[in-house]
Amino acid sequence: MSTIILGSMLLIHYVLSAHVPFLTPVNYLFNGMLVPNAIFLLLVLALEIVYRRWPNGMELATVISSILTSHSYFYFIHDSYDTLPIILIFPLLISMMYFKKRYLIITLAMCLIAMVALYVQPGRYVKEEDLIEIIIVGSILFCAAMTGLGVIHRSHALVEKLDQSMQSEQELLVQTIVMERMTKIDPLTGLHNHKSFHEYFAQLLEQYNRSPFPLQLAILDIDNFKQVNDTYGHWVGDIALKQVAACISKHITANAFAARYGGEEFVVLLCETSEAEAYASIERLRKSIALNPVAELNRRPVTVSVGLHAVAPGETKAYCFQQADHALYESKNNGKNRTTVQ
Repeated sequence: MSTIILGSMLLIHYVLSAHVPFLTPVNYLFNGMLVPNAIFLLLVLALEIVYRRWPNGMELATVISSILTSHSYFYFIHDSYDTLPIILIFPLLISMMYFKKRYLIITLAMCLIAMVALYVQPGRYVKEEDLIEIIIVGSILFCAAMTGLGVIHRSHALVEKLDQSMQSEQELLVQTIVMERMTKIDPLTGLHNHKSFHEYFAQLLEQYNRSPFPLQLAILDIDNFKQVNDTYGHWVGDIALKQVAACISKHITANAFAARYGGEEFVVLLCETSEAEAYASIERLRKSIALNPVAELNRRPVTVSVGLHAVAPGETKAYCFQQADHALYESKNNGKNRTTVQ
């Protein structure tokens, strides 16, 4: 901005200095160019300091600096050009950038006061041309301010519509997430459901076949669960299911995936652990379940039988599940509350 103003003033001096008496080097170059441009550069420097040390006050400092800039040019060279008062529109445009009505109104008031104060000074005769200029420039400033208020009002309406649109989009996203969760999460236990397990297991096997890594499948089945339902009621059975699920969630690692497969049966996929580590982890889980009594079962615990299978290259999802299921039946047939590796 300083470069543009300085260049335009040099062009005026070059074109008109020979024909206009007041464009003398001392009067014009010093008062008309050097002083106001120096003030402008000092204000820019002050704004840089404010930006670095007090960034929260940057908006107000910028508006004030724009007012001081326009007033300095207006004060030093207003006698040279009849159209110069129009420079007072500059701070109005700056104040519009922040979309705050109070900035615009305060700026308009200060510009009008500065313009009137410059023409109506003690001991100075106010000519008719001055009054006409005050009226015309004042009207232009008012029109600019009204336009600015319209822009601010319109921007607020657009922001409100944008907020409403974003809120609707967020609500739709939340609903989508909730619906997706409902299709993948078992509502009783909070674990993944049958469908979610098969999708995840299929993805794991794809990765495994491309680049093998330790992968084990465990199937857990609550022992004598039908007897619990028949003796204490299904609501107690639901409590036992939730307690087992909570124990599973507590003991599995970040590399494991747990789901309720159906009824009283749960599945756990263990990744990035050796067969020995997987067996030890499942055994800790099994023992933890057996050591947690269920209050509604007269403080008796429920137990689980487990079948564990280590996935090998080339095995399908159905084969892996079949092997773990065979291991589970061996645990059931050999006394229950135990882990069998197939």
